[in-house]
Amino acid sequence: MASGAVAAPATAEGRRDAQANGKSLSKTVTDTVTGEHEHTIVGYSLVKGIGDGEPIASERFSVGGHEWVLLFYPDGKRSSSGDGAIPGQGPPLPPPVVMAQQLQQAEQRVQQAQQQAQQAQQQLQHHQQQQQQQQQQPPGAAQQRPPQAPPNPQAVMGYPQPVPQAVPPGAQPALRRDPTNEYAALFVALIGESDAPQGVVNTSDGRVVRAFHRFTLVDQNRQGQDLTKGRRRDQGAVKISCARQDPNARNCHGYRKFVKRNMLENPNNGYLVDDTIIIRYTIELVVSSGGALSRATGTTAVPKPPTIQVPPSTLGVDMAALLEAGDNADVTFKVEGEDMKAHRIMLTTRSAVFRALLNAPMREGAEGVVNLEDVRAPVFRALLHFIYTDALPEELEGASLGVAMAQHLLVAADRFALARLRRICERRLCETVEVESVATTLALAEQNHAEELKRVCLEFVSKNLSVVMTSEGYQHMVSSCPQLQAELLHTIAVSVAERNSHRTRHGTHARDHADAAIDEARRVRPRRE
Repeated sequence: MASGAVAAPATAEGRRDAQANGKSLSKTVTDTVTGEHEHTIVGYSLVKGIGDGEPIASERFSVGGHEWVLLFYPDGKRSSSGDGAIPGQGPPLPPPVVMAQQLQQAEQRVQQAQQQAQQAQQQLQHHQQQQQQQQQQPPGAAQQRPPQAPPNPQAVMGYPQPVPQAVPPGAQPALRRDPTNEYAALFVALIGESDAPQGVVNTSDGRVVRAFHRFTLVDQNRQGQDLTKGRRRDQGAVKISCARQDPNARNCHGYRKFVKRNMLENPNNGYLVDDTIIIRYTIELVVSSGGALSRATGTTAVPKPPTIQVPPSTLGVDMAALLEAGDNADVTFKVEGEDMKAHRIMLTTRSAVFRALLNAPMREGAEGVVNLEDVRAPVFRALLHFIYTDALPEELEGASLGVAMAQHLLVAADRFALARLRRICERRLCETVEVESVATTLALAEQNHAEELKRVCLEFVSKNLSVVMTSEGYQHMVSSCPQLQAELLHTIAVSVAERNSHRTRHGTHARDHADAAIDEARRVRPRRE
């Protein structure tokens, strides 16, 4: 919301006319700064009975340059024990009049203690004199004197003698939880501020802020039964003292009767779920700018930052354009008859293999021309694009990356030590495991240290061995990586053991599947030449 003291002319010409006529213009703008904090209390049953006026505090949170904290009182807040007391800051200071009375009472107690100490000293001296007189008397005289009790040790040491107090019948120690208070309380407290707090106003009550507060007990069953209490706009904003320890607890605002405990603990309401409650707090801090009074507070209202649209980063696009243009390139790769220009600094920064290749005192490093074999031109072009932009070309992103290209890029990424590109290819090949290509992919995973991809392929082959053995890639896998047959047998054996365990627990319905798996395992054994 906003209010203006005087409407300013809409144009610069209008402002100049006003100044020429001896008029001055001013403007005050009042708005709100909104913040929200959600506090979760786990273990509600353990904090019940903590006592009247004892809060469960949230973490500190900041809104409008002020620090706030939520205070939930599970046993209510009827007594004054918790008024104005913020955890971590000690008890609130009493008013000056109360402090003077307490000081006077303390001085009176000191004087009484001194008088009692003098009396005790006199009694002790008198007792010692009596003992000396008894020692000087004849032997039978001491027996005729009635025995006297020795002076009280506490009185001798200067402490008052205890006076027996009659205990009324049926009297019991006071309970911490007030049995007549059936409500849980909820408050928010202002406990600090930053160097530039917003909304501070000087009043006869001191520095205060004005705000609209809203407290919500969340219905965790999501049945639309949230319990909310707060200040409406037509009721006006609440003043809260900026003093960290206000003697009258004016730095707090909330509700002593926020919710009845039986209503809170009723499982049908959804407020207490898994011994957990959730409290959501919303604040609208009133902030004014402009005018002499707002400047007199000594703080400057922080203006809202202008709405500036920040364009997305174009670094990747710019680096791709640099690679394509080849400006100032200082190295050339010859791949399948094509010349691909690149920049030495980019390659050596991104790849340890390129750094060793281009910085070595060999022909490639000296002349800046590198002949690459065993790699296809489209694959190396995509690899260069990844080195410059940390991403694959748009036509190879996501599902557009085919199995064959992913396999070739996996080999190239492992060759030139590009770990992230290798992981991208691994993930894509795991997503596209199929009967026709799984054997070839398994061989590539074994040769290029792709352990996770290898595990996925082994599990797929063990479950679909009969159809995988008919594919062309299976013969390639057996010839190029014969050691994989032993690992495949181990994977099948583990799978059979798990099925047998399942059959033991759930019956014999899985026997046919286990027998079929054993037959397939036997067929995988290498032939003897």
